Amino acid sequence: MIEARFKTALGAFSLDLELQFPSRGVTALFGHSGSGKTTLLRLIAGLMRAPGRLTVNGETWQDDTTFLPTHRRALGYVFQEASLFPHLSVRANLEYGMTRVPPAERTLQWDAVIGWLGLAPLIAQQPHQLSGGQRQRVAIGRALLSSPRLLLMDEPLAALDAPARDEILPCLDRLHRELAIPILYVSHSADEVARLADHLVCLEGGRVSWQGAAAEGLARLGVLPAHRVRVVAHAGDTTTLELAGHLLQVPRLDALPGTVLRLRLDKET
Repeated sequence: MIEARFKTALGAFSLDLELQFPSRGVTALFGHSGSGKTTLLRLIAGLMRAPGRLTVNGETWQDDTTFLPTHRRALGYVFQEASLFPHLSVRANLEYGMTRVPPAERTLQWDAVIGWLGLAPLIAQQPHQLSGGQRQRVAIGRALLSSPRLLLMDEPLAALDAPARDEILPCLDRLHRELAIPILYVSHSADEVARLADHLVCLEGGRVSWQGAAAEGLARLGVLPAHRVRVVAHAGDTTTLELAGHLLQVPRLDALPGTVLRLRLDKET
């Protein structure tokens, strides 16, 4: 469990909140621009300081007597912009993430991360040769290769066009399935939240207006949630899925039988 409590004033804006979220899965921080989402992420990362308390799986990162600096917090941070080192190759950018952690303490391995994000064809390239979606995939890989205990993602799709977002979303789906660490995902897109989130924290004016299971929170917002489905089999151009004991056929998916996916069913118009 991750528990955070912060209270501070930043000019005319004040933040006063308390939240808890699970130590596995995707927790979405959802709210309009200016609601405090990015400020909260920066406080959790230690990039800003305010009175409060933060514990991550029982380890205190901040309280009245403790404040771990950012470099001592086992976290990865993915920003809106990829922020790669322009003078380093893709491989060197990724290796930089690994240098933060001694080999014996690495919990995520090179081959797994490269495979999840489809980075193998990009390894020898330079950042200026990459598309926006490719740069963001490299940035996510660099964050993961630091073996974080918590992954912070601050609207990682916001700066991308629609094709680049479509490129990244399947990667985020895969990370959701594969990672055993909590992901705190900032977004003001209800569609992204419906697709990715297990847990939802809604912010409004620097306060928590609601927190709980994503499906319940999305229903309150009038948004259709995604459902967990299991891949049963493939036949030709179709894939059979199991949803709550019922079988569905959809266009063929790139997923092995037995894989658990998330499926969003839209209402007919």
